[in-house]
Amino acid sequence: MKLSVKFLKNVANVNCFQYVSHWDISEGSENTLYFKTIDKLKEDIRYIPQGTVNAMEVTFLDIDSDAEIVKTATNPYSDDLSLWCVTLTAAQVVNSGAVKFKLTQDGVETLFVVQQAITVDLLESGSC
Repeated sequence: MKLSVKFLKNVANVNCFQYVSHWDISEGSENTLYFKTIDKLKEDIRYIPQGTVNAMEVTFLDIDSDAEIVKTATNPYSDDLSLWCVTLTAAQVVNSGAVKFKLTQDGVETLFVVQQAITVDLLESGSC
């Protein structure tokens, strides 16, 4: 098993969504981010957690560890446990494109990082 994720947008239900190469969000807006867990060793087929108790933690990495954002993902649809989502509030600003995922299945943790997972449209670009 080699876990990763596929990023989703326009999620309406378990069968109605679009795949995207990364999340694209806007600073200052609340953003709900959807993803599907996949097994890279099985031709990117969806991975449904096998535990009785499953949890997913999503960490938006930052060079300053104090600025990292850690969120607990939820399964928005009980009939497909490979689908997850997290919500960033308008005040939560992501400063890096790297995201770490930690899937816990009955106490057993699996960690993986996806680079260039997110882009952020900034409110102010700044100037010199």
